[in-house]
Amino acid sequence: MTTQNPVSTANLILLSFGGLCLLTALAIAWVLGVSLFFPDGALAGQLVERDDVIRAHVDYLMMAQFLLIFFLGFRQYAIDPPYWLIAACCFGAFFNPLAFLLRGLTPKATTIIPVEPHFPLQAMLSFSLTTIGFLGAIVLIARAAWMAHLARN
Repeated sequence: MTTQNPVSTANLILLSFGGLCLLTALAIAWVLGVSLFFPDGALAGQLVERDDVIRAHVDYLMMAQFLLIFFLGFRQYAIDPPYWLIAACCFGAFFNPLAFLLRGLTPKATTIIPVEPHFPLQAMLSFSLTTIGFLGAIVLIARAAWMAHLARN
């Protein structure tokens, strides 16, 4: 049995951001629920693109799950992940769904603009950091699991 590392600062940051993503997803769920039951209310009027807000909600739920799974994997195998990896995971996990949320809350111009000016840069940065962070996290966990398996045999 490996010793657990529940108090690693990097791991606590990961847990905190997982909680933040879950809290954000729950807040969005409440907004969607209230606006569904009161479609003529002020809150419903703020949702320009309901589908994008739903995408943000689902994306925040998925990101929370990934961050919490990585937290548990790091804790299980006593991995103290590097801060750059945690920063990439947390930045990407928060800002990736935020792009959908901004699209869902931003009024569209009267002339058709294919993409908001902020979207390509934000998307490229958050997608890249999410990919680097998540792949790095799973490589560390898979390597530690493999090493633990070899140590038992």
